[in-house]
Amino acid sequence: MPKSATLSGIKSLHCYTIQEAAEVSGVSDRTIRAWIKDGLSAMTQERPTLLRGDALIAFIKGQRKSRRTKIKQDEFYCLKCRDARNPAERMVECEIKGTRAKLTAICEDCETIMHKPVALGQVPHLAKVFDLTVKSNSETIETPPAE
Repeated sequence: MPKSATLSGIKSLHCYTIQEAAEVSGVSDRTIRAWIKDGLSAMTQERPTLLRGDALIAFIKGQRKSRRTKIKQDEFYCLKCRDARNPAERMVECEIKGTRAKLTAICEDCETIMHKPVALGQVPHLAKVFDLTVKSNSETIETPPAE
């Protein structure tokens, strides 16, 4: 089973038993029961317990939205900390490939390597914010620190 629930098979105007909801969303029935305890609305007065498709879709979308972390242009998302973090000592390496650039930095809290893709047009602005080292076509270009 996939790690996260899928929405593609859930019909909003259909009622599902716990087992059917688990099958159609791609999670286990234990997960569906846990979601009911966490606030997924269900018709528990009748047996078997029924779940409306639209309620299931709304609950899964709400979970996904609550897990999102907004990061600023001068921040990275650290997978170990699971939060937005600044690079250690504002030092960032930039690797340019075509029209895209990939920023690499070290988390100031846990020292994990962080990556962030950016558009090539953002590199001059980021050079003012970070101590940026740009790598392009196997040559390294040092940018002066912003004053």
